[in-house]
Amino acid sequence: MKKLLPLFLILLLALSIAGCEGGTSGSVSGSSQSCSTDSNGGTCQGKFNKLSGTFSEDIPMSYAASAVQVEVTVSVDEGSVRVYLIDPDGEHVGNKIAKPNAPVTISGLAEGYTDTFRVYFEAVDGSAKGVRYNLTYAFP
Repeated sequence: MKKLLPLFLILLLALSIAGCEGGTSGSVSGSSQSCSTDSNGGTCQGKFNKLSGTFSEDIPMSYAASAVQVEVTVSVDEGSVRVYLIDPDGEHVGNKIAKPNAPVTISGLAEGYTDTFRVYFEAVDGSAKGVRYNLTYAFP
């Protein structure tokens, strides 16, 4: 039994680390984000030089809320990017694809976490470059 304890602890650690990924199965490089918040909501602007796979961006909120009303506009220089939110019921909201010279805007309710909510970006065909987003959010 003593020999199984270290194995069990390693497995438990691996599962807890995997659980913290927040649905991200991709990566970004060259990212930046600038946000401002107040008691009613906030705004953020951000960019990724390169996006691969699916990446969830955590957006800071001024306080904890179970849901937040969000509007996001996404543009891309190369490739295609699907953008969506996940609402408190676990449903995808928005689910539009931005292409070069064809930005998209989605809006809807996003699930809130301790002091963040997530916006999901998915590179549709491998990778995308020059991804930019602008968003506003308000507490319902």
